[in-house]
Formats: sequence, structure tokens, C-alpha cells
Amino acid sequence: MLLLAGGDQDPQILTLVNRATRHGVPVHSLLTGRTGTPRIHWDIKKNHFTDGSQSLSVDAAFIRQDVFSYLQSQNEQDRAVAREWHVSIAGWLLANPYIHVFNRRYLAHGPVNKPYILHLAIQLGFEVADSFVSNNSQSMDTLMQQGQWVKKPVTGGAHCEPLETSGSPLPGSYSYPQIIQYRLEQPELRLFRVGTDWFAFNVISDALDYRSSNTTTIQATDVPADLILKMTPLTDQLGLDFAAADFKTDPNTGTLQFLEINTNPMFAGFDQYCNGAISDAILRNLGVL
Repeated sequence: MLLLAGGDQDPQILTLVNRATRHGVPVHSLLTGRTGTPRIHWDIKKNHFTDGSQSLSVDAAFIRQDVFSYLQSQNEQDRAVAREWHVSIAGWLLANPYIHVFNRRYLAHGPVNKPYILHLAIQLGFEVADSFVSNNSQSMDTLMQQGQWVKKPVTGGAHCEPLETSGSPLPGSYSYPQIIQYRLEQPELRLFRVGTDWFAFNVISDALDYRSSNTTTIQATDVPADLILKMTPLTDQLGLDFAAADFKTDPNTGTLQFLEINTNPMFAGFDQYCNGAISDAILRNLGVL
């Protein structure tokens, strides 16, 4: 039995439901959103978990925090509800080590620290573009005069944007730090780790952040062996056996530069370009296929 927990509008969850059904894998869904709300009860002392009147016993689980309800409603309550659901189900999975789940060691931690990951990637031999964490508007303006730079939130959750002259209303500083990086160009690569399997895709877009474009195209490609040699210790050290890393090209050297790692990446769009191979690898590495 495979447990799928998350949002009922999440294409990743829906893709896995369809793929599991195709392979005859029984699925128990704990989904929130338009279809309603499950009624769970977890007796922590007895470690007994029920969904409605049904005792829940599963062999494997795939869990994602729902982001789509908030994206549609822009209601902060939806984001808070999704977080509470994710922490609750993740807690039960952590308490039951016999259940196969990706990133088990990572589940007990907070969100990925993007600045630390950039530092760690450098230590492990990745090429990384010049990067700063700063809220010093004078330093940012100086960078602007030296070339093309981009900015993005330290905590993620928003698109990458060009760095422009600050015009900060504060004397010499923004109210919070941002990640500032040298602007990279196409070609762009996304590399997935799914347990012991690896998948690579070229991402082709005219936009600075391909997620903001409706014309982005994706092509499955050979997995670069040199990146696997670096990604394996990076993901192992973070406790991740399901993740995706993004790379873009330095226009001056032509080398791929590490951008960031995603600890629960969206994969449904990429799965279409490899005939469901990512979904099959998820089911296989969870031991239900």
C-alpha cells in the first residue's frame, strides 16, 4: 500500500496516482483541497493512526506540502493549513521507520538553507557563480555597475529577477538580505536524483526564470557523469535521496554553474518527456513496484 499525502490539485500527486493505478499499486490518499479534508486521528502513545474510521497501515509514502491551494487563493490561511498538514503527516512517517519514504533523515529538519547549500556545493567541487547574501544597497549598486546580476529570496518561493539600482528608501540598506548572483545564461539543466536513479533535462527558455514563461521547452538528455559524482555526496550529506538541482551556463566560460537544490521538486512536467520514467523510479525506489 502506497500513501500519497498532499494537495488534491498538485500535478505531482495526480501523476503518481495515475502511474500507480496503471501498475496496479494500491493507493491510500490523504489529500486536502477542493475535495475536502481528511479526518485523521493519531494516538501518539499507541502510535495508532486512523483516517476516518480506517486504521492506516502502509508500506511506503510520498508526501508533498500543498502549494497550489495558496497559489490559487492567495489566502495566507491556505498556506498555514498546508504547513500544518505536512508537519503532521511527516511526523507520523518519522515515527514509523519501516515505512519507505524519500528524504527520511531530512524530514525532521526545517527548509533548506539556500546560502549554506551554495557554500557546501563549492566545498564539494561544483562550479558556482559569484554569489552574495546582502541587504547593503551601496554594495548592490556597486555590483550593478560591474555587470549583469540577479536577485532572489534567501528562502525561495519567488522567481529570480534582474538586480536593478536599489533606490532603497532606507539609508544604505534593505530591510532584509537577498541572494545576489552573477547572471547566468542558457543552456540550463535540471538534474533529478530518485533513489539510485538519475535523470537530466535541458530546459530551454527565453525568460530569466523559466517558470515565468509559457513557452519553455524541455528535452530529456544524457546524465552528466561528472555531476553525479558531485551530486551524490551533496545529497547524501543533506539526507536527500529524492531531489533536483538546477544549473545554468556561465556566458564567459561556457561551464555549467550550480544554482540550487530542491528537496521536494516538481517533476510532473518533466515526467511527460521521459514516458513516465521519473514516476516509475519513484514507485520502484519506494519498494511498491
